[in-house]
Amino acid sequence: MTYQDQLDFTALRQYASALKERAKQAGAAGDVSATMLRDRILESGGRCEWCGRNLAGMEFELDHVLSLAQGGGNTPSNLVVACPSCNRRKAAKHPARFAVEIISETGARTELVERILARYRVEPSQQLPLFAAYSTSGESTQREPAHKLDGVNPPPYRWED
Repeated sequence: MTYQDQLDFTALRQYASALKERAKQAGAAGDVSATMLRDRILESGGRCEWCGRNLAGMEFELDHVLSLAQGGGNTPSNLVVACPSCNRRKAAKHPARFAVEIISETGARTELVERILARYRVEPSQQLPLFAAYSTSGESTQREPAHKLDGVNPPPYRWED
């Protein structure tokens, strides 16, 4: 979809339908309408909410902040406007991990990035571990979800203002 002030409502309906199908396949809760998507898109101000890139007249995608695979909902509050590059690079990464990557690679500290860092109490210079620590017996422990690796078990992710 191309970012413009007047969005094609037919395309928005198709996008909403595709998101609903993805959520259904992932067993994720929530649903979005074309109107909800339009409002969410226009709230972005025409910028990628991850890196801040100007998207006026350019292609963009909607990204689930917390991926459907990680338990994120298919709701407007869990969707952000992203340039195709950011959306593909993020994929199913935990939002805190990707926020740190964005700052490391681009220096961009968008409102979204700042909110995620604050929500998960992560410092941009902090390297997030990829795997759980080894047990005292020397065997590796079971791999934990990324949000549990730092020893903090935040409540299930809910993107709220």
